[in-house]
Amino acid sequence: MVMEIIEVKNVSFAYTKDIVALNDVSFRVQKGSYTTIVGHNGSGKSTIAKLLAGLLAPSKGAIHIGGEILDINNTAKIRNQLGIVFQNPDNQFIGSTVRDDIAFGLENHCVAPERMDEIIDRFSEFVNMKDYLDREPNNLSGGQKQRVAIAGVLAMGPEIIIFDEATSMLDPKGKAEIKKLIYSLHADKQLTIVSITHDIEEALKSDHTIVMNKGQVFMDDHPCNIFKEEEKLHSIGLDIPFTYKVANELRKAGYDVGCLDSMEGLVRAICQLNSRI
Repeated sequence: MVMEIIEVKNVSFAYTKDIVALNDVSFRVQKGSYTTIVGHNGSGKSTIAKLLAGLLAPSKGAIHIGGEILDINNTAKIRNQLGIVFQNPDNQFIGSTVRDDIAFGLENHCVAPERMDEIIDRFSEFVNMKDYLDREPNNLSGGQKQRVAIAGVLAMGPEIIIFDEATSMLDPKGKAEIKKLIYSLHADKQLTIVSITHDIEEALKSDHTIVMNKGQVFMDDHPCNIFKEEEKLHSIGLDIPFTYKVANELRKAGYDVGCLDSMEGLVRAICQLNSRI
């Protein structure tokens, strides 16, 4: 049976009387799924990340995580289930070395010192940063810093990881590294991943996409269904991935290439169509 690990129900939030960030937002996230939340600046998507992490409290409505309501009485308990990777990795570093930084969260979770080295080694290796454990974070590239931040979150064993624009400040190489890492995290379906992103291409590989517009949920569906609605997305100023531009034109011509998650998938679909013609 599919289990919902996050439920956002009729949530509104205002920073001031005149700045309403969210207005009656509702959605659900299934356990073990990979959800992308997309939208322009000011659409409310980063506010959602802060609400899920308990950094802000809804003005109206309720958020349930793991079946429990997120409120002042159990914020600390729920945060133990959830990790967040922010936009700017420089704002997340505490330790003087990569090793110290990963260890910081473990110390806060009262992990026994004799267990720390094994945990640090395992997750630094997973993000391909084991050779940098004794380096100062300031000497790393943006992509390397984000990988260290991810290792620090993973080391604490969360059930949910939120990526809040985690690739937006990186160069193309760094973005590709972090997206590849997110995809690999999702491969075993053990973690629930919520990625707030400007990157429409990233949504292709997710299980679930939520499109935000002016503080409200504009679309909420599988990305295959979202990106078929090209005109609807254009109406709020969002583009669609190139693969779906081609796929949508093929559909108009009477050729259905199915659901796509990459350029390679589009090429395979076209080759299969060509073999049948």
